[in-house]
Amino acid sequence: MCANKTTIVQDSLSRNDHKLVAEYIERTAGIQLPESKVSLIEGRLRKRQRKTGYPSLHQYINVVLNSNQDKQERLHLLDAITTNKTDFYREPDHFQTLRHHVLNTLAPLHLQGWKKPLRIWSAGCSSGEEPYTLAIELMELSRELPGLQFSIYATDISNSCLVTARNATYEHDRIDPVPMAMRKRYFLRSKDQTKNLVCMGPELRNKVNFGTFNLLTDEYKFQPRFDIIFCRNVMIYFNDKDRSQIIDRFSHSLTQGGLLFIGHSETIADRSKSFKQLVPTVYQKNEI
Repeated sequence: MCANKTTIVQDSLSRNDHKLVAEYIERTAGIQLPESKVSLIEGRLRKRQRKTGYPSLHQYINVVLNSNQDKQERLHLLDAITTNKTDFYREPDHFQTLRHHVLNTLAPLHLQGWKKPLRIWSAGCSSGEEPYTLAIELMELSRELPGLQFSIYATDISNSCLVTARNATYEHDRIDPVPMAMRKRYFLRSKDQTKNLVCMGPELRNKVNFGTFNLLTDEYKFQPRFDIIFCRNVMIYFNDKDRSQIIDRFSHSLTQGGLLFIGHSETIADRSKSFKQLVPTVYQKNEI
């Protein structure tokens, strides 16, 4: 449902409206929105207000969150707030650690052949750059390790992000961090000659399965378990209790000796006895 078109009022996000939005987002997704995020929230919701035709930000927020008139727009509001920017090869040392782990820890265990695919979860995958970077790295490793198979499960709470991720089409400058040899090997020019776009080749796209997942409320029933989990720059948005709960669930979702990668501004120190730190922001599940 869209509001009737009328004069648009350029109001600011009030403290009460910020509180209303923040409480809804935390209740629904577990994500905290402190007052330091007011400008970000206002900018994102302003776009939705204009798109839907509500005359003011205040009216948009109150109709969408305080009535049953526009339930579908609640999902768009959630999408707008929870979408995070990401990049190919963000925090590149993580991919060096991944490569070292596969070559020096996992490969020696499979000298007689890889009995099962390597399973990786990209939790909070946003618009797909992280899982596709993982796919590139593992495809490169498979050139060195004959028989290496892998699958990547990539999840996010944002449906709009997942649409972008599945489309696997990006502005050309988005792939600047990707080494040139890999760009040539794994990316294709878009058929739309009017836009400077690239898309992932089918070989890589077929290695990544996308799905909607709420880290706080959905059940972690993954079988077989994952060998590696990437959840970077996501847990900073949760409170301490929810963060600890998610870390414990990650532990149950990993194989013995599996790795958990988190963001450079995050830590799980003193939050779980299930992990030991290998290098900063990379943790290994303890053997039982």
